[in-house]
Amino acid sequence: MKLYIPCTKPDASGPQTPVMVQDGFSWRVLFFGWFGLLTYGAWISALLAAAATMITLHVFMGFWSRLDLIVAIHAVLASFTAEIRLWEQRLNGRVTGTPIAAPSRDIALLRWMDQQHYAAPYGSTSPEFPCASS
Repeated sequence: MKLYIPCTKPDASGPQTPVMVQDGFSWRVLFFGWFGLLTYGAWISALLAAAATMITLHVFMGFWSRLDLIVAIHAVLASFTAEIRLWEQRLNGRVTGTPIAAPSRDIALLRWMDQQHYAAPYGSTSPEFPCASS
């Protein structure tokens, strides 16, 4: 089981699909670093991490001499990917919900949808056809 944290926009009109952020380690970010964050849609934090990586490479003069430092940066980014993505969602005006345990993202989305309570489109009447209630 994995934990997924739904992030929704509070000012959206009508039902919306949340961004489901998976809690845990990210192998994609471990291998690709800040570029892996870009693929998740975390633009601000990805570009900040890219700038930090490039400054580190420039200060320490060369890639191969400081490969251990690059691997360490990738490991830190991969370990905190969920927190970085949640920070990015909060910067974009989204609100985080309660974590949902599910084996996949789709099932987590279904469980989140089951928890939602929307106003009835017909007011206080039942959702059956109008002729059924007369």
